[in-house]
Amino acid sequence: MISHVLIAIISVLLVAAYLAAVLAGNPVYSALSMGIAFFLTALLFVLLGAPFLAAVQVIIYVGAMLVLFLFIVMMFDLNKSSLTPVRFKPSTILSYFLIMLVLLTGFFVARSVVRMPSGFAITGFGSARNIGFNLMHYYLLPFELASFVLLVGVFGAIAFIKNRRGT
Repeated sequence: MISHVLIAIISVLLVAAYLAAVLAGNPVYSALSMGIAFFLTALLFVLLGAPFLAAVQVIIYVGAMLVLFLFIVMMFDLNKSSLTPVRFKPSTILSYFLIMLVLLTGFFVARSVVRMPSGFAITGFGSARNIGFNLMHYYLLPFELASFVLLVGVFGAIAFIKNRRGT
């Protein structure tokens, strides 16, 4: 019972952190709220019984991606005139509200159709062995394609920087 309450509290905080990341006018504040959201996601993994996924979440997303994002933000010259607060029209807010209503309706319809047995747990969920087995047996091609796309992105970034510097 207590874990359900903790998951609900962390989920609400997670949504608030991601909303703060999107609605923050300053990119540094946005990156910091993303870091809070990444830590909250890792905490959810711990509560779900997947400490390996929580450690990977913290190491990769907080340790690498967030630092990289902050480095890129600091590399650009962001003066105060470019940091305007986000303002939404009432029609935009209404459309976001309607999209959330449709998504929540779909979630509750899917939840009522698919019933999981009580006490449902996958043995080895989130363990390094289970993730490695599934990754190398069932998802090897998508894993290799993703690494190839990242490699092409690195080469593209290097080519972009070289063209920018004129070398």
